[in-house]
Formats: sequence, C-alpha cells, structure tokens
Amino acid sequence: MVNKKHERLLSFFIGSSGYLVPRPQNEYVKISKTMHCYLLGKRNNFYFYNLEKSLYGIRATLEVFKNIVAKEGKILLISNSLTLESRFALESNINYLKWKRGSLSKSQDVDLVFLSGVNRENLVEAHRKCLLLSGVGSSTMSKIAYPVNLNIESPLLSDWFLGALYTSYIQGQKMKKTRKTSLPVVRLLGQGKPKAVIQKNAI
Repeated sequence: MVNKKHERLLSFFIGSSGYLVPRPQNEYVKISKTMHCYLLGKRNNFYFYNLEKSLYGIRATLEVFKNIVAKEGKILLISNSLTLESRFALESNINYLKWKRGSLSKSQDVDLVFLSGVNRENLVEAHRKCLLLSGVGSSTMSKIAYPVNLNIESPLLSDWFLGALYTSYIQGQKMKKTRKTSLPVVRLLGQGKPKAVIQKNAI
C-alpha cells in the first residue's frame, strides 16, 4: 500500500517514464541478479523499475547526503553532469570528478562516493577502498548502499533529482549551523568519573 504522501511523487515518476531502466551502451550487458528485487519485469529490450522500492532508496540517499553534510563529512561526486558540477563546485567538503580510470584509487578517503553512471571499473576501484557508495542508474546493486533507481536520463527527472539533492545539501548546512550555535547541555548531576578512576580509588 503506497503512503498517501508519496502518491503524487510516484505519479510524477510514472508520468515522466521514471520506471524505465537506462539501457547500457553495450546492448549485450546483462542486468545483474542483484537488481532483480528492484525490478517489476522486462518487455522487449526494456527493464522496468519497481518505483515503490525505488522511492525508499532515493529517500535514504537524500537523508544520508544531508546528514554527512551536517557532520562536515567529505563527499565525492563522480559524474559527467555539468549541472551537478556547477551546483557543488564551490563547496569545500564536496569534490567533483569526471570519471577516469584510477581516479577513485588515487582519491583521498571520503565518507560517501556518489556515482552517477555506474560501471564495472569504478565499482571495482570503490570496492578496493571499501567506500560507502550511492549509485545512480546502475545495472548492479553490488555493495551499493544507497541506490537511486530512477530513469534520470529523462531531463525532467534529472532536474528534479538534482534539485532534491541540492535541497538536502541546504538542509544539512542548516543542521550544521544549528548544532554550532546551540547552547551546551548543563549537567545537573555533574560529570561522572571514568570507571577506571573509581576502581583505583577503591583500592
């Protein structure tokens, strides 16, 4: 049963053909078995996302993105999207790279890698470094913690997703400012001594 809050969003996804799985450049590439639970089925040469399941992954991605920004964590965006680059070009904790072989291996450790355009090579490099992954438009879910299963090859959906991602960033920035300006909690009972100190004094 779909939550009423999400009905309009799902209707928007359906109307924008968000259920279509982006076709790989090589038509002989098969969809991984790890994707099957996220799919409704196949017709002719097209696979179809289960948009209800996709919604949970998208929401989780936006939430973890916001929380990492709030905690001043480091995020690496790997994409060929000029729009994505321009949105986050000036942010100190967010780096943007166009994918090249070896770029992940040479990069510094980060809290989240955002792969837009997942392929075997960049997945292998990410796995070797044990990086936390969010994957957009992937043909596999292998070790991708936060999948975005949505046809963002559609210009309308691409704009929507980039807007949602930037909104999460702004929310994370607000959370960070709130955390810095909030007053320290007053401990009415004082600060307890460490357990090791208590045992030493007892002896």
